Amino acid sequence: MINFLLGLAIGLFIYFWNVYRANCQLKEILYSLSEFDSVKSLSKIAQVRRGVNLLNNKFYYTQLELDVHHELIRKNPLGYLRIDANNCLIECNEEAKKILYIQRWNPQILRLFLELVRSYELDQLIQQTRKTQKRLTIEWQFFPTANYIAEEENLDTNSYQPLFLKAYSYPLPAGQVGIFIENRQLIRELTQKKEQAYSDLSHELRTPLTSLLLLSETLQKFTDDKGKIWLEQLHKEINRLVDLVQNWLEIYQLEQNPYQTLKFQSLDLQQLLLSAWQSVTILAGKKEISYKYEGEDKIFIDADLNRFTQVFVNLFDNSIKHCFFGGSILVKAQIKTNVYEEEVVEIHVIDNGSGFNPNDLPHIFERLYRGDKSRMRTARGGSGLGLSIVKQIIEAHQGSIAASNHPETKGAWFKIIVPLKQKSN
Repeated sequence: MINFLLGLAIGLFIYFWNVYRANCQLKEILYSLSEFDSVKSLSKIAQVRRGVNLLNNKFYYTQLELDVHHELIRKNPLGYLRIDANNCLIECNEEAKKILYIQRWNPQILRLFLELVRSYELDQLIQQTRKTQKRLTIEWQFFPTANYIAEEENLDTNSYQPLFLKAYSYPLPAGQVGIFIENRQLIRELTQKKEQAYSDLSHELRTPLTSLLLLSETLQKFTDDKGKIWLEQLHKEINRLVDLVQNWLEIYQLEQNPYQTLKFQSLDLQQLLLSAWQSVTILAGKKEISYKYEGEDKIFIDADLNRFTQVFVNLFDNSIKHCFFGGSILVKAQIKTNVYEEEVVEIHVIDNGSGFNPNDLPHIFERLYRGDKSRMRTARGGSGLGLSIVKQIIEAHQGSIAASNHPETKGAWFKIIVPLKQKSN
């Protein structure tokens, strides 16, 4: 009898212990399903069953949404790549395969990105995006090579032409990087055709304009004082047209053959700035505008002396036009390291003039753009291409320029970034 009671007690203890453990496990499951509203009238098992069903429904719709996203990426007109932390290509849409000539990618077999696409520019973009955890953008010319275009026999590799591409990178969790790639080859070709047409027209206009200029100078010798007034105005307008034609030709030459047009040498930046300022000293003196330099005393950059001087002459001239009487122009220069771990010089040109209309800021480097009258050509004249030439020269030096209104002075603020050393081409 004692043994029976002892066995019954042990059995009841095991039963209630298992019930207790089961209740604890049910509570844990219900806690993990707490995102769903609980129904207190149901038993714990019924609540778990209900939660699991709701979870299944959520999983179904999440999977459905994920499939939609994958389909949108697959049909996106932009190329899309996703690279994991080990630099293996784990996702690639049809447009990316077409743009980058990827024909050996298999989602079931992980392969290094550089095995499929041998692009130094894209590889650097991936590394810097992962390192900085920032969104980055590059534009470059992609040259497919016969080494990795395809493994097909009798493939005509001559049909593969270089493409002008633009890539946008985004840092993703777990060290992954997503990249969207835009094929800008057609835009580039259309732009080149347009620029070629403008260049041809400029060449054709230069000769008759020069003849008109000489003719107006000759006529001034054989007319009375009243007629000279009109001839001087005519001479001035013809000069403006000649400058316009010449500036347009300069832009075209810089776009097409920057390394044939530019003569690079090591230059002392502070001395170059001072030389540029001396070129506009007379204009600045009329409005008593001062110049100040802040930065390191010795910054040497690889640049074309004449062209780089032209950059700052144009910027100083632009600031002088729009500074108030007694205004000032400040230039700051500092050596920094960019995201690609290259040494660059950052130059700020700041005035305390009228500044830019915010609506015009996205367009001020466009050729012949006419925006806010306060920043348009004045009676002192100009070809209307000054800032466009500045941008073209800076880009020919592998740099960049941006414009805004300075938060303190409220005047124009130009920010220039150029490498200290030019890469060999």
